[in-house]
Amino acid sequence: MKTFIKKAFTASLALFLSLYCLIGLGNNISNNHREYKNVILMIGDGMGVNTVAATKATKNVSLNLDKMPVYGRSDTRSFILDSTDSAAGGSALACGIRIWSGSVAIFPYHIFNITGQKVPVSLTELAKANGKSAGVVTTDKTSGATPSAFSAHALSRKFEKTISSQQLKSNLDLIWGCESDSITKEKCEKNGFSFVQTATQMEALESGSRSFAQFDFDEMKYCTGEKDTPSIEQMTKKAIDLLDDNENGFFLMVEGACIDKFSHDNELDNATMNVVEFDKAVGYALDYAAKDGDTLVVVTADHETGGIKYNGVTDEYYYTSDGHTTADVPLYVSATDAGFTDGEIVENRQISVQIARVMGYGKDQFPAVKGYTM
Repeated sequence: MKTFIKKAFTASLALFLSLYCLIGLGNNISNNHREYKNVILMIGDGMGVNTVAATKATKNVSLNLDKMPVYGRSDTRSFILDSTDSAAGGSALACGIRIWSGSVAIFPYHIFNITGQKVPVSLTELAKANGKSAGVVTTDKTSGATPSAFSAHALSRKFEKTISSQQLKSNLDLIWGCESDSITKEKCEKNGFSFVQTATQMEALESGSRSFAQFDFDEMKYCTGEKDTPSIEQMTKKAIDLLDDNENGFFLMVEGACIDKFSHDNELDNATMNVVEFDKAVGYALDYAAKDGDTLVVVTADHETGGIKYNGVTDEYYYTSDGHTTADVPLYVSATDAGFTDGEIVENRQISVQIARVMGYGKDQFPAVKGYTM
């Protein structure tokens, strides 16, 4: 009897948690939108509103971000808590739900280890299930929190072996980033991926190939251009070139991860340098979208890092924290007909829900669940 009561209570709590994390998905998003064949979602990890402002002021540059006609903000809180990490923030942007910080693309009730668990469908999985191509590009390790949210399902972002194993078994067309411990050339080739380590090898990839890239992290982080390591702009350009051969379209996630990493260390110069590099990739994506006519570009962040403030007396931007904050982050959209409203604040999970709608998929497909894969 006690066992039955315990199971009933656990199941009821799981149902409550799953419903709670899906409540309110329709707020501040318009159902009046056109459909787009291709979607490029670009995530500046840790990039807050003042991160962008500091970049323009300290680097004395104009940004491609400011060319985008829709500008709003995203509320990046996680499940229950007001703040989030990259795992939960990335999962909201990938799967349309809010979960515990530290978890990757699962439901909140997975912590109860319930038999027969389901996992949420991500935008990459949704795209592949409907005949599109899909890819993940990052300047972080391929097993990093944000890329993992778009390519795996794990109780913890720290489960590198589990995440990398799922990525290798996935049907994604490309997974590009920096070196992860469990990824080897032999494993990639065994699972049908071409193994890539240099920009030269990346550029040599041909249409129809599937590829897994492991680039040098320090080179990627500092953007020195001294080794045969591609920039985030080069990766974005080549990824689009490979994915757009699919007549059904594609979904691509691009993450500029090192904005966050330098902000944790309060290194404003390096953080803003990475915003500039990320913005170059945004610029290419926008140029492609303008020429293609059937591509939507969405740019946002998973959270803000560092609590950047502006001192009007000294005319300086400065950090107030070395961690993640509860500040809203910017949301840029390349078109006014995609259901996003200029000037509005939306929940982070609503962004991915609207992207699914823009690709032509209703709530019967997203947010949705798939068989237990963890």
